[in-house]
Amino acid sequence: MLDRRTFLRATSAAMALTAAAPALSLATVMEPASEQWPRRVNHLLGKTLIPHAPRRVVAISTGQLDGLLTLGLVPVGVTRVDNHELTPGYLQKAFPEQREALAQITDLGGRGSPDIETLAQLAPDLILLNKTALKFNGYQLYSRIAPTVVTRGYGANWRHDFLIIANALGRAHEAHNWLARLDSDMQRFASSQGSRPPTVSFLFASGPRLRLMCRGSLVGGLSDALNLARPHAQQFKGNSLDISPERLDMADADWLFYADQGSGLASLKKQPLWNYLEAVRNRRAIRIDADAFYLNAGPSACRHIVDTLTDTVRPI
Repeated sequence: MLDRRTFLRATSAAMALTAAAPALSLATVMEPASEQWPRRVNHLLGKTLIPHAPRRVVAISTGQLDGLLTLGLVPVGVTRVDNHELTPGYLQKAFPEQREALAQITDLGGRGSPDIETLAQLAPDLILLNKTALKFNGYQLYSRIAPTVVTRGYGANWRHDFLIIANALGRAHEAHNWLARLDSDMQRFASSQGSRPPTVSFLFASGPRLRLMCRGSLVGGLSDALNLARPHAQQFKGNSLDISPERLDMADADWLFYADQGSGLASLKKQPLWNYLEAVRNRRAIRIDADAFYLNAGPSACRHIVDTLTDTVRPI
C-alpha cells in the first residue's frame, strides 16, 4: 500500500532532481516520431519509458486537463483548484461532445494534496504533473504507480508543456497543427494593429487581494503576441504584481479585463477608485472567466483568451 509517509519522503529527492534536470528545448521535446511505441519521452526530470499509447491518463496539475482534452483524450482522474469545478466551465463549453465522459472523471482532490490511494486504484498508464506539484508530491512514488511525465507549469511555459504532453500521448502532429492555427490567428490580428495599439490591463480580485497580471503571465504573453500595448504603469516583467486598493489606478487602461474569485467582485466594486477608472467610466471594463485567463495554463484556455481579446478590443 502506498502510504503518505513514503509519499512525503520522496519529495526532497524529487525536488533535488528538478534542480539538477537539464533545460529542454522545443526540439528535444518532440522526439521520437509520433506513432513510435514504446518510446522514451523527454521531460523536466529526464526521460520516461512509455510502453504503449496511453489511454488511462491522470493529470495531477490543473491546466493539464485542458491539454489532454485539446488533444482528444479524456483523463480518468484529475485534481481541482480549491473551491472550483473539477472541469472548468470554459472547457465544458469548448468540448460539449465530451459532456458525459467529463462527468465520469474521478475527483482526486485538491492539486496540492491529491488522494494517492484513489489515484492508484484507477490503474493509470500515464501520470502527468508539473514542477509546482513536486513541492508536495514525490516523483518516485508516482513512478511506482505508472510512467510519470513532469512539465514546467506556470503560464509562460504553456506551449512547451503542451508539446511534452502531446509527445507522451503520441499526438505531436495534432499539437503542431493546433498551434499553427492559433499562431496564424494571432499574427493576423497583430498585423492589423496600427502604430499606437490600444492598451490592455488584466486584474484578478481574489477576496480582498488585488493582482495585476504582468507580461510574464499566460495572458500577458498572449496580449504581447497580439501586439496589444500595456499602460505606462505596467511596464514590468514577472507573472503578477499585488497592488493595494489605493493603487487601483495602476490597473487602468483603454481596455480593462477583470476576473474575481470568492468575494473578489464585491470587494473590488466597493473600492473608491473603481468607478473613477477610465475603462470603467467608458464601459470598457470587461468581466472575464478566471479559470481560463488566470488559473489554467492550457491551449484551450489560450484559445479562449485570444478569441475574447480579438473579439473585444478595438482602437480607441
